Amino acid sequence: MSHQRLFLQPRVILWAGTLTLAFLAHAPVLAASRNDNPIILAVKHGDCKAAVELLATGVDAKDDEAIFLAGRMLDEGICLRQDAEGSTRFFERASSHGHHDGGLEFAAKIGMGAGAEQNFERAGEVCRSSGLDPQGQLSSYALGYACTLRAVAGKMLRVTLPAGAFRPNSGDAIVEFNPGSADLRVKSTPQVARESEAAIGSNIAKKRIHADREIKTAWEKARAMVPKPDPQKLDAKFVELSLDIETALESANADENVPAGMSTLDLLDPPKPILFQR
Repeated sequence: MSHQRLFLQPRVILWAGTLTLAFLAHAPVLAASRNDNPIILAVKHGDCKAAVELLATGVDAKDDEAIFLAGRMLDEGICLRQDAEGSTRFFERASSHGHHDGGLEFAAKIGMGAGAEQNFERAGEVCRSSGLDPQGQLSSYALGYACTLRAVAGKMLRVTLPAGAFRPNSGDAIVEFNPGSADLRVKSTPQVARESEAAIGSNIAKKRIHADREIKTAWEKARAMVPKPDPQKLDAKFVELSLDIETALESANADENVPAGMSTLDLLDPPKPILFQR
C-alpha cells in the first residue's frame, strides 16, 4: 500500500465541469454539472476543512468520483497544497475503474510526463479507452499528443477565464485539431455572457470575452508547454475534441471569498490522511 496525504489550503473555489459519455462524431461532449456534489458545495461555501473531510471519506470508501475530485483539487491547488505530479495517482485510480474524466486527465499526465513516464503512445491508448477518437482517425501516438494538448489548454482556460465568462448550460467548446499540420478549428463554444450579467453572489462585473480567440491563444500556449512530439508520427488528419472549460470551481477562487482570518498562504493540518489504494 502506498500513501498520499492531502494538505488543506484555504482557498475558495468551485468546480462543476465534467465530460459525459455522450459522443459527437469523434469526441465526448461537455455536459453534466457537479454542483450538487457535497464536496464541491463545501468548497463553494468556503469550508475547505469540510470539503477535505468529505474528500477523505469518499476516497477511503473507494468512491471514484471522490478520487477524481481529489486529483483535480490536488492538480489545481483547490483547498489542498498543489501537487500536479501527486494528482496523477488519483487520476490513474479513477481511470482504472472506468471513470471517464479521470481517464482523460490521466492520459494527459502521461503525455506531459507528470507523475508518470512521458509516452504519447500510451497516452493515446488511455485517451481512446476513455472515449476520444472512437473511429480511430488518429494513431495512438498522434491521439496522445492531441489529448494532452486538449487537457493543458482546458486547464489554462479554466484558471484564466473571468468568473461567469459563459452562460451556464449554453453549449460545449468543440474544436478540431490536425496534429500533422497543427491546424486548429473552433467548431462551437458556450454562449458568452454579456458584461451586464453579474455573477450570482458577486459584486464583480463580468468581462466579456472573445471565445474563439481565448481558445486559440490557450491552445498555442499549450503547444509550447507540452513535450515536443516526433513530427513523423503525427497524422495529418483532423480529430474532434471537447474542451473542459466550465469555470465554476476556478472562478470562485477570489480574495473576497476567502474566509475571514484565513490566508491563502496558510496551511492547515489535514483532518486525516487520504490513503491511496489500488
